[in-house]
This record gives sequence, structure tokens and C-alpha cells, in this order.
Amino acid sequence: MHRYNTVADVQEFTRILVIRLSSLGDILLTTPVLRVLREHCPAARIDFLTKAAYQDVLRANPCVDRLLLLEPQQGLGETLQRLRQTRYDVAVDLQRTLRSCLLYHGLLAKHKLAYTKRTIRRALLVHLGWNTLQAMLPVPELYMAPLRCLGMTAPLPPLEMHLTAESREAMQAYLQQELPESLMRPLLAVAPGARWSTKRWPVERFAAVAQTLVQAQQAVVVVLGSAEDTPLAQELCQRLSAPVLNSTGKLSLMHTAALLQQCHLLLSNDSGLMHMATALRVPVVAIFGPTVQEFGFYPFKASAQVVSTTLACRPCSTKGSTRCPRGHHQCMQQVTVAQVLAAASKLWGGERT
Repeated sequence: MHRYNTVADVQEFTRILVIRLSSLGDILLTTPVLRVLREHCPAARIDFLTKAAYQDVLRANPCVDRLLLLEPQQGLGETLQRLRQTRYDVAVDLQRTLRSCLLYHGLLAKHKLAYTKRTIRRALLVHLGWNTLQAMLPVPELYMAPLRCLGMTAPLPPLEMHLTAESREAMQAYLQQELPESLMRPLLAVAPGARWSTKRWPVERFAAVAQTLVQAQQAVVVVLGSAEDTPLAQELCQRLSAPVLNSTGKLSLMHTAALLQQCHLLLSNDSGLMHMATALRVPVVAIFGPTVQEFGFYPFKASAQVVSTTLACRPCSTKGSTRCPRGHHQCMQQVTVAQVLAAASKLWGGERT
């Protein structure tokens, strides 16, 4: 593969394709790379291939010229045929799954690049306790690494998520209708869910922290999450004696982002909403359990506090799991209300960037 040494070389690129099919947080973690691509290749058309369910994440991003959507019923052959209609100068696979690899290898592109997932190194840490990830490279840096050989040397900026004017107006009207008290009081966002159950801090502890903050700051609670988080959200609301707006499962990703942007702080697990908050410059307190910083998914260049505990059995998984392998779930059980409250209190008085 030819290595480009100057910015002038990459400015000659006119068609660039980025592949990241899922999920919410992972797609948001590509946005610093998109910004660098745009800065180095201002005249290029940047296409982004992702699943249709996540299109809101990038729909208003000025660094993406064309969103290519993978529909649920669409086969790989049909998708590849569509992609091959364009001869890309550069195609970069930031997913590295079987599906993305098949698409990537079938493309007509002058330069094909893919990021290194460090799968083996992560597995060594999880299964054998061998930590070869001392550099603790954030995932955006891993995404950017294959493009560095093309001469793109600019430092990575923070994550980005851009909102539409319609989403801002819709969420202002939503708040006014559903929770008039919120117009004069700060909003505290709480996201008690996570895809994997081992990554969920006990919901009663989220409620305890939220209740204390509400009383101390005269705040209103906004509960966020997908439809799968509905039982957790309902339990959280039942435990609160405070004004609360439960939007779980009711909003699109774009509307969720517009609502979150109006919040003063987010309390969450290690989830996509954590990365959404950082992309929107909303301070976040994140509770981490089975996963660790070395995997690279901590909040990136953000106003954030990560709360976790040190245990010999951490990490037990690269992404989380349905149950604790040892049956005790101490990585979450040992994180106290006092620890999370202290982190939240520290961020509450800070300036938003």
C-alpha cells in the first residue's frame, strides 16, 4: 500500500467511504475521525455506511456528505452492488465483523484500510489476566490509526453529534407539555440501562443518587433509554419522590439527543448514551463494572467522571454479559451511592465546554 507523506497528497482524494454498521456508541466514536478526514480532504465526498436504525447519529453531521443505509431486509450482495457503483479513493472498515469485511473486500477502491481491533490482546486480559494493553489507546485513536499512514497527522477532536432544528423545537415543546416545572429548573438525566445486564448498576442506587441531587439542586429528573430499558425506568421512577419525565422507549435517537442536550448532567452505565452525552458536551458520570479503561471505551476528551472498583476478576468480558461469571457481580455491587454522588457533585458545579 502506498504511504502518503503530505497533506497535499490526501487532498487529491475525491471519494471516501467509511464503514461502521453499529452501534450507537461505536458510531459516535468515529466522529473525531470524520472531522479529521474533512479537514484533510475538504473537497472530497465522504460517504458513511451504517445500519438504518442508527442514521440519526450522523444525519446532521456536516462531515458526512452521503449516508448509505443498510436496511434490515437488505442482503449483502445488493448492498455491495450498490457500493461498487462508486470507485472510492479510500475505503476504511471501522467495524471488522464478518459482514463489514465481506463488504470491504468486495469494494472497488484504490486504498482499502481497516482498523486493528486488538481482539487477541483483549482476550488475553479477560481470560488469562495478561495485560498487554498498557498504552490504553482510546477507540477513536484506534479508528484513526490506519489513516495516519496516509499523512493525516492532525490530533483528534472530541466526539460530535449534530442536531436538527426540528429536533430542538420538538423537545422544547415536549418538555413544556409533559413537565412544565422543567422550564425553570435544571434537568438531571438518568440512563439506568445497558445492553448487557452485568454492565447495569443497581437501579435503586441510581434512584438514591438522583433523589439526593434533585433535593440539593432543585432539579428535575429525565429518564432516558430504549424500549428494552422500560422495566428499569419504571422501577426508577417508582423510587423517586420528585418531578420526573420518563422518556424511555418513546423517542427517536435524534429526539433523545435533543432532550439530553438540555440536561445539566447524565448519570449512566457504560452505554451508548454515555457517548452521546460526551458528543453533546453534557457532563457525565459513568459507572463501569465488567469492562476496563484498557479496552478504550471510556468517555473520550469529555467532562466526565468514571466510577469503578478494583477487583482481581475485572475485566471478565470485553463487552459485558448476561450474568456475572462468578455469581457475585461485585464489580457493580462495590460501587457505592456515596462514590457516584461525589462524582456527580464534582461535575454539577463545573462549566460545560
